[in-house]
Formats: sequence, C-alpha cells, structure tokens
Amino acid sequence: MVRYLLNHQNTDGGYGLHIEGHSTMFGTALSYTTLRLLGVEPDMKEMARAREWIHARGGATHITSWGKFWLAVLGVYSWEGMNPLTPETWLLPYKWWTGLGYVHPGRFWCHCRMVYLPMSYAYSKRATAKETPLTAAIRAELYPVPYSSIDWNAARSQIAKEDLYYPHPLVQVRGAPLPSTNRRGVQPGSPPSRRV
Repeated sequence: MVRYLLNHQNTDGGYGLHIEGHSTMFGTALSYTTLRLLGVEPDMKEMARAREWIHARGGATHITSWGKFWLAVLGVYSWEGMNPLTPETWLLPYKWWTGLGYVHPGRFWCHCRMVYLPMSYAYSKRATAKETPLTAAIRAELYPVPYSSIDWNAARSQIAKEDLYYPHPLVQVRGAPLPSTNRRGVQPGSPPSRRV
C-alpha cells in the first residue's frame, strides 16, 4: 500500500481521486493520513511535498465533507467543523403525499444513501478514535496553523478550489450561521461524547 501511494503521487506533490486524476485536497489529505498511519515518517521528501500541497491550500479544513467526516472519526478534525448530518432526517415520513417524502434521505441515489445513513449515525455519536501520539502528530501536520486556533464554524464551508466542481448554493454561502453548540449543548472544543 505504501509503495502504491508513493508511486502515484502527482508531480505537484498532491494526490487525485484516482491515479490519473489532478490533485485534490480530498485525495492528498487522505493519502497523507493513510501513509502516516502505515508508518511513513513525516520527514520523507514525498510526505513533505504532500504536506506543502495541503498547507498551500489552507490545510485540511479545505477538504470535502466526506474527508472531514473520516478525519473527524480519526480524531484529527473537529466534529464542530462539519455541517450537520442529523440522523433524525431518517425519521421523516417517506410517503410522497406528506410533502416531506420527497426530501427523505431514503430517496437519495443508492450510493449516497448507503454512505449517509452510517455517517449520520456516527455523527450523532461523535464517534472518534482514541487519541494516540500518532494521531496527535497527524493533527499537527495537516494544518498550517495550530489546531487550537482553527475557526471550526468557518471550516464548515471551506473547500479547496481543486475539489469544488460546482459553486455552493446561495443559501449555503449566505445562510444563517449555524449555532456554535450541537444539539446536546456541547461547546466547541469539548471532548466528543463517545470514544470508540
């Protein structure tokens, strides 16, 4: 796996969604994290190039929503920096005649549906791996600023231009700011409610 990832690094230091793809924050941040978890040291030249690519684009706060989710599960991204994936939406009426049935997540494209159901459950539990020295090091490496100084509310809508295939809708760009506490009243920066 290590050899495969190192052999498919793009010339600019990043990684794409596939081996022939242009570099994206999603591909680069997750490949970097994977390599670190597999034991590659951060001072390797390939790792330094990938880290430079990530930092030049604002850090891992600019990863796509699925990347934010996986980094949060690992404990190297704050759950407060994610747009809510509330499991309650799965309790909405499914029947079309209710008026809400059209937006029920069960009507999503099958691949999205199969991803968002477990993601919304993990989001509700704030399921996070236990911190280790390695995850603490990865957390420090993925961001060009100290982790404690990141504005997680702003990070919710940040995305690298390489990952943005279409503009955000106006309601997402200009919408009301989301509250700084989650539905249980937990303040940002507090430990997750459940560790796995």
